[in-house]
Amino acid sequence: MLIDARTAFWRRPLLIDVERIRWWHGAIFGRSFPHDGGHFRKDRAFFGVMARDGRVRQIEGSPPEAVRHDLAEVCQAFDAAAEQLGTPTVGAIDRALAASALYAGILRVHPFADGNHRTAFVALSASLWSLGMPAVEFVDDEDMIDHDDALVSALLSRDGEIEPFARLLLGRIERASNPKP
Repeated sequence: MLIDARTAFWRRPLLIDVERIRWWHGAIFGRSFPHDGGHFRKDRAFFGVMARDGRVRQIEGSPPEAVRHDLAEVCQAFDAAAEQLGTPTVGAIDRALAASALYAGILRVHPFADGNHRTAFVALSASLWSLGMPAVEFVDDEDMIDHDDALVSALLSRDGEIEPFARLLLGRIERASNPKP
């Protein structure tokens, strides 16, 4: 899945829409879970983020009747940002902010019954590649705690602060660009 996304979006800006996200989810889950793969959820959804103290904070996704609309807004915001990022004066932080907002938006809307994080991660990777940046990884528990800690504000509301996650993302991009020998 990630290799296909990288090939498709490596040389041109990624334009994303609700159906592309739905298709990614279907490609990830359709074979194993045909009743769920590529289908938007029809019930309320709650998800959790890990806090540094080990507790999990529960957040509610968009209401089922608003999933498509809210996800379309996330996609349109990324497309508008990607269009502005074509100029050479745009810095890495601006690209990271656009990719981070797309990722956080998908997670916040929580459009699927399961697999939201995996689908959002494919979108994050594809958006980074399309913006000329390498994909990143969040491998171990400490990485995921850093991830959740930096992202929680953006997940709590659509007006939440995305810059902490974008800065974490830039650190991971540096790490991916300059791997240790």
